[in-house]
Amino acid sequence: MGTKVSVDELMEVGLFLPELINRGLGARDRLRYYVSLLQAAQTYAQAPHPPAPTLRAEREASGISDTMFDDVVAESRTIADGVVRIPGAKIILERIFSDLREMLQPLRAAVAAHPEMRDRLEIYQRRLDQEIAAAPPCEDDKLTSSAIEGLARRTQNGHDSVQQLAMDLHWELNRLSKAMSPESIDGATAYGLSAADRTIVQAFMHGVNQTRKLKFDRPGLGTSATREGDRLSIQNDLGTKDLHVFVVHVRELTATVVYTDIHRARLRFFHDMLLAYDIQWEAPSAAAGANHEKTIGRYTAENQESLERFLAFVGSRLVFLLDWNRARKRLARFVKNTEAIALLKWAADNNVGHHAFLQAGDARLVYTALERAVPPQVRFGARLDELLGVDVARLFMTSVLGIVTTGLSSGRSLRLVEDEVEAELLTHLRTTDRSILGAAVDHASVLSTIAEHVSHALTRATRGEGHDEVGSVSERVTGLEAQADEIVRRSSRLLDQTGDGHDLRRLLSEADDAADVLEDVAFLLTLMSAKCDPKGVALLEGLADLVRRGAREYLRCLEDARDLAHPPGRQATERFLVTVDQLAGFREQAGVAERALRAALVRGNIDCRELYVSSAMSRGLEQAAHTLARCGVIVRDYVLNTTSGMNNIS
Repeated sequence: MGTKVSVDELMEVGLFLPELINRGLGARDRLRYYVSLLQAAQTYAQAPHPPAPTLRAEREASGISDTMFDDVVAESRTIADGVVRIPGAKIILERIFSDLREMLQPLRAAVAAHPEMRDRLEIYQRRLDQEIAAAPPCEDDKLTSSAIEGLARRTQNGHDSVQQLAMDLHWELNRLSKAMSPESIDGATAYGLSAADRTIVQAFMHGVNQTRKLKFDRPGLGTSATREGDRLSIQNDLGTKDLHVFVVHVRELTATVVYTDIHRARLRFFHDMLLAYDIQWEAPSAAAGANHEKTIGRYTAENQESLERFLAFVGSRLVFLLDWNRARKRLARFVKNTEAIALLKWAADNNVGHHAFLQAGDARLVYTALERAVPPQVRFGARLDELLGVDVARLFMTSVLGIVTTGLSSGRSLRLVEDEVEAELLTHLRTTDRSILGAAVDHASVLSTIAEHVSHALTRATRGEGHDEVGSVSERVTGLEAQADEIVRRSSRLLDQTGDGHDLRRLLSEADDAADVLEDVAFLLTLMSAKCDPKGVALLEGLADLVRRGAREYLRCLEDARDLAHPPGRQATERFLVTVDQLAGFREQAGVAERALRAALVRGNIDCRELYVSSAMSRGLEQAAHTLARCGVIVRDYVLNTTSGMNNIS
């Protein structure tokens, strides 16, 4: 039977334990700094590169006033293979173990009120004794690289370490802090605070609580606040790992933000979220072999109101760091990694967040919408930026983030959220059809240029000029036809994912056939004799001019169709249909001209080679005119089937 603890003893423990916890937490900050200092010294000694880091910001943030440590890194040198001389290394090691002892003191004091902690205390004491016994020799401030790495690593293969012991003791201190806290300030556990401290904590918690709902049921954002000497320290629980830590120290009007993260990209993201404030950031530091980085920034406010506004803003941003990397990976299944980070930045800037997306099924939510919207064409794992294009994919995913956040926040069913995402996707798929139509406009522009080159070359030939230039004309047309092929190839890849988009695939195929035919005509120009029949060439010129005009009208037809994205007025509709009708008229005129040319060639006195070349050119030009007319019909059907308000027009 244990001795009963008196009320007076319990009161004494209650009075002194919060102060011991404060000191233990301060010791944890100092220990982090000392280990980082040894790691930075080792790294610099192995590969000196001025300027040497001072770690001054980390020193000051951890509450250490001794400036002698600022020169430690610069004066460290490698003296043998795997051996580094670090000025003050012996003192640093002594302080590391002294800080571990100080972290253990609150547990020793708490055992009186919490006897069940005795066994854990004995285990911690035994681990500390073993670490002290195994401390590396430090004669003449010399340490081996393996000894430094051993101090910094976490438990591995059953072997304990200084770092692991400090992490475990830190967990115990946080646990004690919450249990012993005499007050709660808007959800933050706090003790030993002044009235001014409470006002600052309230400002910080106002920001945290402003966006807390965006994490939904995800654990995290627990806040504790303590007074440590001349500074107020506020720590927020960003995760279960000791390597993801946010702390802000406040002295008068200066707030020092200390942020540690294992993901460098998230650390940069944290900086970007705070760009609105003039924060003086130290360069992020990472020691050799460390799998995390620490960044420290100072913000000095003009007055108390500005300080509180800054702390509220910082507190409101922390929710966007929770599960950030998981959200980035999920979004990167649909867009490039840089776009995924940009989406997360948009979500943070607009207080939308990403946790609703993760909670609603993340990637599965989007894949379900894709399978419903276009089941025959979509493969599981399709990239949205390839499917819809970069800009449209970005717009769609921002809509998804907004839909799921609004939906889950208002208590809508997951089924309804899925339906809303699908409806949004259908809207953007229709936008993709417009993108294909834009590509068809680009293709038609190239086709029109090809027709211009062919027509101009024949006009020059009619005048007996330009025979020496037909080779270069043919080369230019070949290059243009390759551009047209590339437009079709890109658009076809997109259509493979989204469906044929109201016969837009057939439109591109037909138009590309016209480009191929005109390329052949340009080649046949190189085979014409310089002394060819002027009458036959004149007829070819007239036929080529019809094709040129037809290509121009086809381009205008597509431009009008692209502009009819909303219910059009009757005048715009009539202009579009008149253009389609003109294409049909050019086809009929081309047929008449081709027959007249064929008759003239047969009745004329020309050799077989000239007859073959001229006949092939006339057939090609007539075929191009017919193809352009068919393209006009396809565009007309597309517009009539997809544009609201036009189905009553005959």
